[in-house]
Amino acid sequence: MPAPEQASLVEEGQAQTRQEAASTGPGMEPETTATTILASVKEQELQFQRLTRELEVERQIVASQLERCRLGAESPSIASTRLSSATT
Repeated sequence: MPAPEQASLVEEGQAQTRQEAASTGPGMEPETTATTILASVKEQELQFQRLTRELEVERQIVASQLERCRLGAESPSIASTRLSSATT
């Protein structure tokens, strides 16, 4: 016998399957539903790829900012040297 949380997940899955079957309606063919689902999945894949690329760009920006901060923290004498040479 499944654990109570598993049983509720199974029941939810069955209810969802019934809702999906009802949402296709009497006039919709299963092939049309499959085509619609496939189109939706392809659209989601494209969105995932786009978001992945955007996330990678953001990651690179943050990594370069972090590197600049590390360099600045490791060698404050360079910044002070530049500052003192600019005033002289």
